[in-house]
Amino acid sequence: MEYPNGDDRLKSLHAFTVNGVRLEFGTGFLRAGTRMPDQGVSAHPRREITLILDGELSTTSGNRTERLGAGDIVTIPAGQEQSSIVHKDTRLLYIFFGP
Repeated sequence: MEYPNGDDRLKSLHAFTVNGVRLEFGTGFLRAGTRMPDQGVSAHPRREITLILDGELSTTSGNRTERLGAGDIVTIPAGQEQSSIVHKDTRLLYIFFGP
């Protein structure tokens, strides 16, 4: 499986559209001490599902903070503000889907 290189955090592996729904699959590698986004919050126009493969991070979304580790899955609705703090180097798989 390929992970991002250098300073990249996420790597899109495959994207396609089915019946008007855009799907994107990818991987991420986040170093300990990283904050995403670097400041403030972000919101994606598509729903997000992320599986933590290894490592540990805390994600805040919808006024709720969860600490996540290997095997945990998080789903974030389209348009919902979010931010994350990485506690240990983390590898993940993500899916974005929506119009």
